[in-house]
Amino acid sequence: MTSRRTTLLTAVLGTGLLAVASAPALAAPSPGAPGTSGADSELTMLCDGVGEDVLTITGDLSAGGSMSFEQRGLSVVGRPGFTGTDADGDRVVVEPTGEGVTCSARSTSTAGSLAELLPARQADQADADGQVEGRLTVTAEVDADAVAAAAPRQDTRSAAAAALPFEAEVRRYLASRPGAVGVAVRLPGTGESWTYTKTSARNVTASIVKVEIMAAVMMRAQDAGRSLTSWERSKIEPMIRTSDNAATTDLFNSLGGRAALDRASDRLGMDATYADTGGRWGLTTTTALDQTTLMEHFARPTGTLSYSNRTYGLRMMRSVSSAQDWGVTAGPPSGQVAVKNGWLPRTDGWHVNSIGWQSYGEADYTIGVLTHDDPGAMSTQISTIEGVSRIVWRNRLALLEATEPEPRGRSGDLDGDGRVDLGSVSAGGYLYVHRGDGSGGFATRRAIKPGLGSYTWFGNAGDVNRDGRSDVLARDGDGVMRLMYSTSSGGLTYAKALRPWFASYTDLAGGYDVDGDGNLDLLGRLPGGEVVRFELTDEGELTKAGSMGSPVRWYPEIDLVGDVNGDGRADLRGRATGGRMRTWTAGASSFATTSATSTGWDRYGLVGSPGDLNGTASRQDDVIAASPYGSAVDLYYGTGSGGTSGPVPTGASLTGMEHLL
Repeated sequence: MTSRRTTLLTAVLGTGLLAVASAPALAAPSPGAPGTSGADSELTMLCDGVGEDVLTITGDLSAGGSMSFEQRGLSVVGRPGFTGTDADGDRVVVEPTGEGVTCSARSTSTAGSLAELLPARQADQADADGQVEGRLTVTAEVDADAVAAAAPRQDTRSAAAAALPFEAEVRRYLASRPGAVGVAVRLPGTGESWTYTKTSARNVTASIVKVEIMAAVMMRAQDAGRSLTSWERSKIEPMIRTSDNAATTDLFNSLGGRAALDRASDRLGMDATYADTGGRWGLTTTTALDQTTLMEHFARPTGTLSYSNRTYGLRMMRSVSSAQDWGVTAGPPSGQVAVKNGWLPRTDGWHVNSIGWQSYGEADYTIGVLTHDDPGAMSTQISTIEGVSRIVWRNRLALLEATEPEPRGRSGDLDGDGRVDLGSVSAGGYLYVHRGDGSGGFATRRAIKPGLGSYTWFGNAGDVNRDGRSDVLARDGDGVMRLMYSTSSGGLTYAKALRPWFASYTDLAGGYDVDGDGNLDLLGRLPGGEVVRFELTDEGELTKAGSMGSPVRWYPEIDLVGDVNGDGRADLRGRATGGRMRTWTAGASSFATTSATSTGWDRYGLVGSPGDLNGTASRQDDVIAASPYGSAVDLYYGTGSGGTSGPVPTGASLTGMEHLL
């Protein structure tokens, strides 16, 4: 904080003040401070459920001076208060007047008497002996409409979600309840979400933003390749369990404030969530749908948060204080909902929000219920939220019946534009993407992931999480198979560990569904030619499914390719050391040899099947082959029954590359 924002409180509240209490961030009083020269001074305040703002104090408060906040959306109401101790060490509390949120100075001050700090009507309320030391408090009124008006304008994603299958029941219930309500429910791992809006979907977050701040701190730690520090944990625990505002502000400031929160929203897929332009975390604007997306990152392995961070965050949200265990916990059995609530009085009533993940039984779901514009009591809004939560819980199986999995994007389409791309990895451990043009050509390569020098195998995973982008599998030098999700910004997430003990496989192949069950598969070739199948779920879990026989005894290099015979199963290509390529078609638990063979592949240094590069209707996978030093790259088009035709020079370069996806 700058000295302008932390001008000594003693310099602004009266002429008879003594020295300030120890507060290293504060400047000494200046000759021109109010009470001496009449100049305005500023003080950083922490407002409950809102965050920090700067309070400008004009004149001497003990003699009728005025106060105003720097940023729009907050205004002082009533007379100031004080919390501290007197000369005898007795606690002195004078509550500020007015209805709204309480704001406390972040610095302490010392005065000869309470009358030197506060207007007489306030000072007379406390029996304080002599010198007092403590913090100024004020009541602030929140104008959320002014905050929303200052937020960036962009369409929300509510239109992308379906109507709740039990919408009529929700509508009837909310018709009898006051205020505006936004409801969203999401089935984690399916891409399915539903919304209902009464009056307005957009709301200020109040304290539910603390879950996003926690996620941002976790992503910062992951980006640095470390666990959460003891300091970070010491702030996260009170922030989530007791909704501590000071701990929240410390974490928010350590991240970098508003800009860091907006970056976190982008990474988390919260497209309709914007940090407050004034940098107050509790006045972030959002939608219920975005909040269910946020909670999904804790409910499922989406590639954004590590397993240890997800489970830690859920443990925090399952152990909130009893006074805050309300809202979307209504309905499910006790202890089954990870929850965070937020509440904030505003000019026209209360903002009361509740978000969570219900994990009990067959139909787990994330839920967000955001309410505002109710001039009644906070308890009225809590009752509204809990009524909605009970309706969702009662009808949860209808969500499963209404769910169909999102179609997967093309295997090898790393950026989700519908065209297969070419991925390659250099000797220095940089993963590059060569964007495909849909007709077999490529753009200049671009590095999207460094630090992969220890990995010994790379391959397309297919679109694991059904977001329209193909993901990447990689085997580390210690034999652990890892998964990296492709992101909307064109990069890759951290490498999530899936399963150890892959060092014994001479080659691997992924990206497709071999057995036709709807899940992606990974094949591993053992030294004797046996092929072992592993199943990769939409949640990013890898399990061993069994042997597929030993079709590739003489073919040490393998690739999975699209369905070449139209039976709904992906098929297999293998390359022998002598340069022969052969195709096998998949059965239920084995592969059958086809007549599709070709020779001469040993003249190339790198050979791979990234996918259907020219987008044919039959989706036959093509073959990329690079000369020994990568200076020339040829394309072979896939033909019926697994054959190829070519070569066709691409003009691309794979110089310095050691692996193809």
